[in-house]
Amino acid sequence: MDHSSDTSQQPSATPTPVAGAVVSQRRRRFIQAGVVPVGLTLASRPVMAWHCNTTSAWGSAVLRNGGASVQARADNAVLSNTECWTISNWVGNTVRSQVSSSAPWSFVAAYWFSGKSYSYCKNNLTVAKVYPGGLKNVSPTAKVADLFAQSSSSYATMMLVARLNTLFAGHNVAQCVVSSTGEDMLIKMASQGPNVFKPNNSSGAAWTSTDFYNYLKDNWLIS
Repeated sequence: MDHSSDTSQQPSATPTPVAGAVVSQRRRRFIQAGVVPVGLTLASRPVMAWHCNTTSAWGSAVLRNGGASVQARADNAVLSNTECWTISNWVGNTVRSQVSSSAPWSFVAAYWFSGKSYSYCKNNLTVAKVYPGGLKNVSPTAKVADLFAQSSSSYATMMLVARLNTLFAGHNVAQCVVSSTGEDMLIKMASQGPNVFKPNNSSGAAWTSTDFYNYLKDNWLIS
């Protein structure tokens, strides 16, 4: 189904992500020593399929520069099979078959707008719906589609895409941001913002906007 244009037709049922994850075809070489460097690019990410660490496991591994025991704990904490939509999928409302045969905004429609059209969703989905607790430095009344159109690489876009992926991509994506106490750390990241947020029990410095970006990208929550 093409969701790229407005239509009054309503879906017969809530779209469902593909059962189980389809392993990415982009096989990557394992890094033989240390953890993923903070600035590692998408093209050189390790491991065979999309995967993630919680903020605490990933942050500790990076902070301690990949010591063997820290690396082992981070490896043990990896969640695999976390395929989700890319930023371009959300910006253009395009299908990614590894996630679902439906385009991502159809999930927005089913969840918040009783299956209304793509255009209706674009005109009515605000930051406050995605982050009820607030997204630091971003207006709660701003329209998500407008922010996507302004920049596909902005802080607002990356945080919104990450949250939408945890809400709708299925698989294990939602668990990527849940702490050992059950707290959704993406919500905490959003409400506190850069230069304030720290993972639970962190003894390091507050995360900068670059740290936010690196965590979300290196853990496949945005791409």
